[in-house]
Amino acid sequence: MKSNYKKCLVSVCPNALLPSKKILAFTLAEVLITLGIIGIVAAMTIPTLMSKIQEKRYTTQYKKIFSELNQTMKMLENDESSPITMCKSFDDTCFRDQFATKMKISHSCNGAPPNKCLATSTFLNNQVRYYKMNVNDGWPSLVTLSGYSVKFRYHRADCNFVEDAETAWAGTLRNCGWVQVDTNGLNAPNIVGKDIFFLAFMQDGFIPYYETDNKINDCYKGTGISCASIRINNGGMHFSDP
Repeated sequence: MKSNYKKCLVSVCPNALLPSKKILAFTLAEVLITLGIIGIVAAMTIPTLMSKIQEKRYTTQYKKIFSELNQTMKMLENDESSPITMCKSFDDTCFRDQFATKMKISHSCNGAPPNKCLATSTFLNNQVRYYKMNVNDGWPSLVTLSGYSVKFRYHRADCNFVEDAETAWAGTLRNCGWVQVDTNGLNAPNIVGKDIFFLAFMQDGFIPYYETDNKINDCYKGTGISCASIRINNGGMHFSDP
């Protein structure tokens, strides 16, 4: 009995205290299933997350441009060199050049894109025309050292030109002209409502373009014109929303 007891202590009992490797291990099938689930979740969430991050960048840059253009207009007014007083009716080049005197620019361009200032662009949902206006019409433009582009269209100083269909972009609000800004210049996506926005030029500065009827619907499913107002007022939107 004594001999058997010692044998149990040495060879049998220690083995009974060791944990089973079988309990802690995962099978290859379990590992593959887990990795597959992780991959599916990542594929579903990462693109949406990246889209929202990029959208936030566009909105932030757009607000910065909106502020800079209005500040530039104030400087021109203080110097008595506002386009309202300096430019003849429909002199788009004068409109561009007056702003260029107060902005840090790398290039000035004339003619339709693509050029050094603007890439070929579209409205939202692959539309290229809004009323009588093509997003790629060749009005004078410039690109700034910080990377954003601006295209200029001037009407006249009294802000009362009603024959031009472009005034419909501001609903019943008549304007002196407009600018088309691309928040990241030549870089993609070059789509109105995403990185391109339109601002109405008034006698004392700029306001966002908008559609008077169903603004939100236009920004989701239309041309993207109304996004200029929604981004300023609401701080952004999600293009995947219904």
